[in-house]
Amino acid sequence: HMLQPNKKVSSKTLSSATSWDNINNRDNCPGYEANLTHNWNGNIQFQSNHIIIPSSIDELCQAVKVSKPPIRVVGRGHSFTPLAECKGGTLISLSRLNKVLDYCPPSKDSLGYMTIQGGTTYTEVAQFLKKQKVMGGSGGALRNLPSCSQFTVVGAIATATHGSGIDIQNLAADIASIEFVKADGTLVRYSRNANQKLLEGCRIHLGCLGIVSSLTLDIVPYYDVMSYRYDDIKLDYMIDNLPNMWKSCDSLSVWTSGFGRGHGTGYCWAVYRYFMTEDEKEETLSDRHTIPNKSKDSGVLCDIPINRYCTDPNNNSMTFRHTGRKPWYDGLTLTMNECQETSMTIVDLQAELFVPLVYACDAIRTVWETTQNWTFSSPWGYVERRQGKELIIEIDGTGEVLAPQKGLVDAMEFRQVKGGDNGWLSPHPVDSLGIHISFNGDETLRPLVLKRVSEIERALKTKFGAVRAHWGKLAPLTFAPKNVEKVYGEGFKQFRQLCKVHDPKGKFLNRHMRQMLFEHDESPLYAKL
Repeated sequence: HMLQPNKKVSSKTLSSATSWDNINNRDNCPGYEANLTHNWNGNIQFQSNHIIIPSSIDELCQAVKVSKPPIRVVGRGHSFTPLAECKGGTLISLSRLNKVLDYCPPSKDSLGYMTIQGGTTYTEVAQFLKKQKVMGGSGGALRNLPSCSQFTVVGAIATATHGSGIDIQNLAADIASIEFVKADGTLVRYSRNANQKLLEGCRIHLGCLGIVSSLTLDIVPYYDVMSYRYDDIKLDYMIDNLPNMWKSCDSLSVWTSGFGRGHGTGYCWAVYRYFMTEDEKEETLSDRHTIPNKSKDSGVLCDIPINRYCTDPNNNSMTFRHTGRKPWYDGLTLTMNECQETSMTIVDLQAELFVPLVYACDAIRTVWETTQNWTFSSPWGYVERRQGKELIIEIDGTGEVLAPQKGLVDAMEFRQVKGGDNGWLSPHPVDSLGIHISFNGDETLRPLVLKRVSEIERALKTKFGAVRAHWGKLAPLTFAPKNVEKVYGEGFKQFRQLCKVHDPKGKFLNRHMRQMLFEHDESPLYAKL
C-alpha cells in the first residue's frame, strides 16, 4: 500500500456521501451509551458546567468563540487521562458532525482520499467504504485500524492511537489534511500540499490546537485480512522468536495473561495477519506464513471462537477472532463483525508504553520480571487447554469446572509501530514496541494500578532510557511535565508555540494540559492561566 496520491481525479463530488449522516445508530452501541459526564471507565469526571452538541460548523465556531473555558472535546470517552476534563468550563461533543464531505476512490496505482467531519468514527468510515463497494465501486480501505472501531478518527489521531505492523505507522500518519476551529472561532487548515511539515507536526494535537472540524484520510485499495491465531504459546518461545514472528506477516498482535500469578502463567496467544487482494488465493500464503522454529512451544492453531474472560463488573466476555479470512474492517479490529459494531461493555483501565523496537525482546523480559508477583485474570472464560479444535475443560478435585480468576491485570498486548511520522508529540519517532496493559476496572484498585504502572515505567526507563506513552492512557511518571519537555525536546517547543498562535489565552487548556505543557514555560503568556 505504498501508493502516491491519486493525481488523475483531483476532486469528485459524491451525492450520496454528503448526506451520509448517522449511518450507524450509536444508541445501540453497547458500552458507549451517550454519557457526557465521565469517560467509559469512570476514572475521569469531566465536571463541565455546559455541554454543547453542535449540528453545523457555524454552530461549532460560534460555540468556541463564546463558550466559557476550559473548552474540551469528547469523542467516545476512551481516554484514561484527563484529556476531556473541563472543570467549570464547556464540554463539546461532535457526535452530530459525522458526515462524509468528499470521496475520491483509490486506483490500482494511486491513493484515494476521504474527507470527513470531526465526529466521524472508524465504524462509520468502514461502513461508508463498504457501501461504495456494494454499489459497484472498486472498493477502498484504510491502511490500519485501532482495536476498537467505535473511536472517532479525530480522537484516535489526537492521542497517537495505532494498530500493529512493522511497516505501518500510527493512525495520524494517514491524515492528508486537518482543519481546526481556533480560539477566536475562525478556521485554519493544514495539508500535505500546502504545509506538510506543519501538518505532520500537529496531527497529534491533544485537543490543544482547537477543535477539529474536518480532516482528510488516505484511502488505499480494498484488501482482505487472513488471520492465523495460535494459543498456548510458551512465553519464552515468543520472546526468543518475536522478531521473526513480526517479519513473517503484515501485522502481529501478541497477548498474555501469563507473566505473574494466574491460570495462564507462562503462556501467551498471538494473531498473525496477512493483507491480501480480493482475488488472491489463500494458497499463496503457504510460503509467507511460517512459524519460526515450530515446535510444541509455538502454540496450537485456533480455528473456533473463544470467549475472552475479563474482569468486567457485569461478567461480560469478549469473543476473540479466530483463524480465518475477513474484509479489512473485520480483520483488523476486535469489535466489528460484518462491519457492525460488537459489544464494548468491558470496562478496564489501560496503560501503554513504548520503547524502541530494537529493545523489544529485552523490554518484554523486563516487564515479565517486574510483574512476576502481580495477579493476572484467567485468559479464558473457563480454565481450558486447547488441542487443535478440541477444548478440554479442566476439572478440579470435586468434579467442578475451575472458576475464572480475577486478577489485577486482565491481559497485556504487544504491538509494533513503524516510526518516523514526524509528529511533534509522536510516541513513535522510531520503530517502536507498544506495551499495552488492560487492568481490572474495579474502582477500588485504581490507586494500586497507578502504583504498578509507575513500577513498569521505572524499570523500562532504567534499562532503555526515555520511555514514551500513549497520550490517552495511564503513565504518571512519563507524563510528568519536566519529563515530557525533556523527552520531546524541540518538537515539544514547536507544538507549544503553535498552541499560542491558535489559542493566545489558553481557552483549550484544562488543568492537566496546562501543567504538562506550560508549567515550565518561561514565556509569561500563560503564566496566570
